[in-house]
Amino acid sequence: MVLVLGGCGSGSGTESTTSLTKAQFLKKGNAICVKGGEEINKAYARFSREHVAGGKTPSQALLDEAAAEIVLPVRRREVRLLRTLGVPSGQEQYVDTMLTAWEEGIEKGEEDPRSLRLAGPEYAFYKSYSMGNDYGLEKCWLS
Repeated sequence: MVLVLGGCGSGSGTESTTSLTKAQFLKKGNAICVKGGEEINKAYARFSREHVAGGKTPSQALLDEAAAEIVLPVRRREVRLLRTLGVPSGQEQYVDTMLTAWEEGIEKGEEDPRSLRLAGPEYAFYKSYSMGNDYGLEKCWLS
């Protein structure tokens, strides 16, 4: 079973005023997302053992519910942590727009959990995914 998931988490955290270089931000940001991705992958492995093993086919509603319960808490935490890192000087607007798109993806996923499993523009995190990959946060959408 392959599930298309991603985006990163939401949550309002205190933004840091500390400025990092872009390389420092990307190193720390990607590390945050690797840890989140591992958590998501472990949760999906448990889900698969419980609901897919033995040829079972989970309903679309169950898949949507699992996506929301597994992905959204992790992505909320990730975006909160990313906001606390500090933003590379001169890149504040881009990073804020990207993280805001991330938070909007979480809202879309809450309203329509199916959007967490779609590909292309219908994917809840499509805009933040595109912006993040362009910026160098490619580890944030690998789970």
